[in-house]
Amino acid sequence: MFILHIIAGYILCSLLGDSLQVEPSYGTTGRVNLSASCPNAYCNLDLINTNEQHLAYSTDLARNLQQLYLSNCNRYSLPLVLLNLTPNLRTLVMQNCSIYHITKDALKPVANLTSLQVQRTNIWLLRDEQFVAVPKLEMLELGFNSIHTVHGRALMGLERLRLLGLQSNGIAQIMDKTLDPLINLLHLDLSDNEIEHLPGDIFSKNLKLQTLLLNGNRLGQLMPPTLTPLVNLRLLDLSNCGQLEELHLSSAQSVLLEDSGLHSLVIEGGVIKLQAGNNQLTLVSIGDKSSVIELDLHGNLLTGNETERLLRGMWNLQRLDLSKNIIETWPMPAIFPNTTDIFMLPSLTHLNLGYNQLRGLPMESPLLSSRLTQLDISFNHMLTAPIQNLAALQNLEHLYLEGNRLHELDYELLHHQHEYLRELGLYDNEWSFNFLRKMITYLNDRGVHLPVRILHRQENTTHTLIAASTGRHLMNGESLPQSQAQAGVSGIHPYWTLRDVLAFVTLLVVLAILLLQFYHILDDEGCLRRLRQWRRGRQSTIANGTNGARRLDEQDSEHSSSE
Repeated sequence: MFILHIIAGYILCSLLGDSLQVEPSYGTTGRVNLSASCPNAYCNLDLINTNEQHLAYSTDLARNLQQLYLSNCNRYSLPLVLLNLTPNLRTLVMQNCSIYHITKDALKPVANLTSLQVQRTNIWLLRDEQFVAVPKLEMLELGFNSIHTVHGRALMGLERLRLLGLQSNGIAQIMDKTLDPLINLLHLDLSDNEIEHLPGDIFSKNLKLQTLLLNGNRLGQLMPPTLTPLVNLRLLDLSNCGQLEELHLSSAQSVLLEDSGLHSLVIEGGVIKLQAGNNQLTLVSIGDKSSVIELDLHGNLLTGNETERLLRGMWNLQRLDLSKNIIETWPMPAIFPNTTDIFMLPSLTHLNLGYNQLRGLPMESPLLSSRLTQLDISFNHMLTAPIQNLAALQNLEHLYLEGNRLHELDYELLHHQHEYLRELGLYDNEWSFNFLRKMITYLNDRGVHLPVRILHRQENTTHTLIAASTGRHLMNGESLPQSQAQAGVSGIHPYWTLRDVLAFVTLLVVLAILLLQFYHILDDEGCLRRLRQWRRGRQSTIANGTNGARRLDEQDSEHSSSE
């Protein structure tokens, strides 16, 4: 709730910022009267048109001021003179300023400060005990600056701090015990820095941490002790973190791990939402499987056996994305030798198995849950799609069969079995034109949408589908719209169908006939007779040459003996 209040407050400030922006009010002495400029609890002071380096203030205190927003100021440090006039200030926000450092003395006049936000400035260093003058601070937001060094004792005295933001800086290292003073920390944002390594006990004192954002760093590995103390995590973001390879966690509500080079993932406890797409995962282990509601593992190296082992026991799983893996067979309800768990997914509503190597559509797979509303099995290796095997999916609304090698489909039975079907993907299969036209006409008349998702396959198939759906052939030279340009990887099926075998045999027969015809043509023209005569003449010439050489050898031998 604390984080929600903070976010709501800053949204309110941003909405009111322009409307409540005020210019400095000058007194008779030419000094800025802060009390007159900011008479209310909130003030957005515009200093963009003032020479702030030489700006003087009257001694009148702005006692009502609790939230001060400063932007586009050109001071090199916090405005000490101005802060001396705000004894009741609770929130200070400074953005797009020329500040290079924050000193201890500058914060002493605002000892009751609970929120400090300094962003888009030139701050490059956090020194030891930098914030000891504001021990009541609960929120410290220093993101989008130029910070590259954080001293080990920079956060001393901030025991009440709940939110710390250091995102989008140039931090390369977090030293041991730097975060130890933050015993009440709930939210930590270290995203988009240059951190390559974290000490094993860096979070040992932050047992209340609920949100940890480390995405966009250069982490090479995270040893198991690093994250195991964080048993209260609600959100962990480690996406785009280089090559983690292995990761060991305790538990979390939401875990984001996309594009991090993971090979194995072990979560000892539970996780509600796991997004680990575009890695190289071959092993995923979750202790409390009943906690999983959403599981996204697209773009990995999972097989059918590993998928079956992982999904067993996920009673509450609602969304499952296993697209772009190497799954060849559907997980089946067979009992493992060392377990008695029943393999069922009664809560599953969305299933994506596209871009795998599936060759069939079984009826008994637990993945075909009766609650499914969306099923994507496009771009696999299926030759047939028995619609009767989908009879149990009474709630099915979206079905995608693109990119397979389907020749036939009982579309009438499909529509009869699934009265809620609203969208059916058919393109990029091996339909005949007449069959496709009949199928499209039948489904369009019954309100079923047939999307044309142009992705990667041959252009002829797409032309056929569009022609069938529009009721005409594309004219010569007529092309598809530019927005439907195809891209991606061509789908190649690594097996021979009966049609392929018959086509290959036909080609061999035709080749044999052509060779026989060529032989008869050569024989009729006398080419073969002349070729045979030439070969006989050549053989006789060679034989005569051999006999002559033999006679010369014999004469030489006789002449030598007579001498």
